[in-house]
Amino acid sequence: MPRYLVERELGDIPDDVLGAAVEASREIREGEFPEIGWEHSHVIRVDGAGLRALCVYSAPDPERIRAYSRRAGLPVDGIHEIHSDLTPERE
Repeated sequence: MPRYLVERELGDIPDDVLGAAVEASREIREGEFPEIGWEHSHVIRVDGAGLRALCVYSAPDPERIRAYSRRAGLPVDGIHEIHSDLTPERE
């Protein structure tokens, strides 16, 4: 299944609001979008812009991620198919 990097501009939200959004979106994804897998997210602070999440999902296509995000009330500022992963470990 293809994997995607999803960019989400979150702004200045407190950690408890972020945690509640994660839990609500998890319930929606598991209940209504079981074909979407959430691997992990990196939440970074961007000077002057607040928080930005960089999330890795597996999904049939970007439109399913957009549908899930709309239903969960999550912003989508970019979706990019992941070509490959590079790590420092040798295989």
